[in-house]
Amino acid sequence: MKILIIEDNKAIAEMLKNFFNSENWETSIFYEGYEALENFYLIKPDLVILDWMLPTISGIDLCKELKLANPSIPIIMLTAKSNDLDEITGFNSGANDYIRKPFNPKILLLRIKSLLSRKEKHQVNIDENSYLDLSKKQAFNNNSPINLSPKEYELLLYLAENKNRYFSREQLIEYIWGFDFDGDFRTVDTHITNLRKKLQLENLKNKRGIGYSLVSEQ
Repeated sequence: MKILIIEDNKAIAEMLKNFFNSENWETSIFYEGYEALENFYLIKPDLVILDWMLPTISGIDLCKELKLANPSIPIIMLTAKSNDLDEITGFNSGANDYIRKPFNPKILLLRIKSLLSRKEKHQVNIDENSYLDLSKKQAFNNNSPINLSPKEYELLLYLAENKNRYFSREQLIEYIWGFDFDGDFRTVDTHITNLRKKLQLENLKNKRGIGYSLVSEQ
């Protein structure tokens, strides 16, 4: 697999290169956006890791250009920006996933594998009445769109792609919010409650002392 890394922080870029090489993935690094764009067709990457803050052209504008060049290319955006409005801006530019710095490379690896596994899929089923449209990043219940926050969507997608596995609050915080999250871990409970209400999810379960799971209906 070929990964295109566009990151002006050389330490982060080299760390990612070494980590991906350990997975036997081929990597190409560019520290500036226009040069990466010029070489995009030559490299033909399977996935792009893109920093938001780049010299000469922003990651947001570059993401749009890359999506024009290849609408199906998976793009994961890295950023130090931390609020939901920034995350929405990243997704609206065409990014398929969004990870805040600093990040755990093992979590990034899980997100890459998850993204690639659903590349050819158009939706992920939640239960017999609900599903997630991956192209629109939209939840539906009885074919009616349901408004979810970015974190609610990410949390539900992660649980849906890992049905019948239980995750602790700490595991969900690290995967969805990032390992440097310094808020209240009970934010997971709040998001779970919101998802249950918005989508009437009876199969979103909790086991005391173990965690949360989206279980397959029998």
